[in-house]
Amino acid sequence: MSETSRRRGMHPLLAFILGFLLALIMLLGAVAGAVYFVLHYKLDNIQANKDSDGNYLFINADPSSGGVATVLDLISKVTEMSKGYSSLTLGEIEELVPVMGSVCDKLEAELDNYVTLEEDELKSVTLGGLSEFVASLADRVNVAKLIGTTTDNAILMYMSYGIYGVYNDGADWYAKYKDEDGEHDCTLEIGETGKIDGVYYYSDGGDKLYTPYLTLDNVKTRVNGVCEELTIGEIVPLAEGDRILGSIKNSTVNSISEDINNLCIQQIFADEVYAPNTPEDGNYPEAEIYLAVTEVPEPAGYYLGANVIYYEYDADNNVYTLAGNNGKLTAEEFTAADNLYTLGEGKILYNPSYLYYTMDGDGDIKMIGSGTADAGRAQAPQNGEEIYTYGAASPLWKLLIFVDEEEQAFTFNNVGSMISNVSKNTQSTPMRELDAAGILTFDNKDELELKITYSKNGETVVETLGDMPLGDVIGVAVMMFSATMPQP
Repeated sequence: MSETSRRRGMHPLLAFILGFLLALIMLLGAVAGAVYFVLHYKLDNIQANKDSDGNYLFINADPSSGGVATVLDLISKVTEMSKGYSSLTLGEIEELVPVMGSVCDKLEAELDNYVTLEEDELKSVTLGGLSEFVASLADRVNVAKLIGTTTDNAILMYMSYGIYGVYNDGADWYAKYKDEDGEHDCTLEIGETGKIDGVYYYSDGGDKLYTPYLTLDNVKTRVNGVCEELTIGEIVPLAEGDRILGSIKNSTVNSISEDINNLCIQQIFADEVYAPNTPEDGNYPEAEIYLAVTEVPEPAGYYLGANVIYYEYDADNNVYTLAGNNGKLTAEEFTAADNLYTLGEGKILYNPSYLYYTMDGDGDIKMIGSGTADAGRAQAPQNGEEIYTYGAASPLWKLLIFVDEEEQAFTFNNVGSMISNVSKNTQSTPMRELDAAGILTFDNKDELELKITYSKNGETVVETLGDMPLGDVIGVAVMMFSATMPQP
C-alpha cells in the first residue's frame, strides 16, 4: 500500500473511540429528552391516581387546592416539605397526598371507640409531635366505654359518668349530676347490649350536654365523689325492714361515721322499744309510726284493729290517757271497755314526752333535730305541719330511755347514760309498770290492787300498791319493819 493511501485512512483504535463517543452523545441526548418528558408530565393524566368519581387518590394534581401539576412540581414540593418535616401537620400532608385523609378518618373512627377527639384534631398534629400526641391519648381514654357500665352498679355508674340517684320510670333511666353550675337532671342513653353509652342533660339555654366520662386523668376526682355523693342506700342493696342500714341509707361514706354516732337507738330497735307487749315467740311485729294531731278524738264506734291508738277520757280533768297496753286493745278488751276514744287509723294525739320525726315522700323518716341536744323534741303541729311518732315506749324500755317523764333520744355516744337511768327510774316507777316490764313480777295481779296504809309527815296515807313507786314501797316496808322491831 502506498504512503498516500495510509494517510487518508483512520487508525482502528481511534475509530473505535470516536464511534463510542458519538454513540454516547446520541444516547445522552435521548435520555435527556426522556427525562425532560417525564419531569414535565401532567399528573392529571394519570388515571390510576383517580377514583371512579374523579377524586385524586395518591397525589393532588390540582394546584388551586394545594396540589401539584407535574412530576417536577411534585419533586419541588416534596423537597420543600422535607426541610421542615417535623413541623408538618397530617392535614398539610393530606393536601398533597389525599389518601392520608382516608387514613386519618379511619384512625379517628377507631379511636372514637375509646377517645373523643375534637373536629380535625388529628389532622392538626405535626409529625414531630405525633408520639407526644399518641402518649397523651392514654389520659383521655374513655374508660367507661372500656368497662361497659350497666345500671346495676351505683359505684361504676358514678365512676364512669359522675351520676348518682339513678332510677327507672318503667321506660327510661334518669340520674343526677353535679358540677360547678349545680345539680342537673340527666337522661341515660342505653345501648342495645344494655350498657350505658352516655349521659346527657340540657343547659339553661337548651343545649344538649354530656357528662364527662371516666378517663385516667379524672379517676381521683371520681373516687372522691363516690365518698361524697353516693349514699349507702345506693351502694349497698338494703333488705326491706333493715332498720340499722335503713337508718344510714342516706349517709355517704364520708358522713357515715358521724351519722352512726348520732343514730338514735330507739329508731334502730323501734320494734322492741315501742311494742305494746313482748311476743311469746320473740318475733316483734314492725313498729307503727303515727301522724301526730291535736284534735280531740271522736268516740270509737267500732274496733279498728292493731294499728289504732285508743284513749280513755277523764271528764273531771279533761284529760285523755292511753287505754289498755300503751293504747293498744285486743278485740275482747275493746268489747269490755267503755268511754273509749280514737283518732282513727295511723294517727295519735300529740304528747310532748314522745320523740318526733319528719317523713319524706318515699316514707323515709328522719328524727327532728337529729344530733342535737333537742333531738326528737317538737312542738304541737301547727298549720298543717306533719310530724310523726312511734308513741309510748314499752314499760321495760321506759326504764332505760325516760328522763324526768320525757323520752330522750339516746345514741351510741351516750348509751352509758341510758344504762344509768335504770337505777334512778326503777326507784320512781310505779309497781304496776315494773310488773308490766317484768322487773318485779306479780303472779297474782290482784295484789297490785292492795291498799297500803302508812303514816307520812304525820298524816295517815292510803295508796294502791300498783300505783306506788318502788322507792316509796321500799320506804314504807322499812318503816313498817322498824315499827315491829323491839325497842332497846
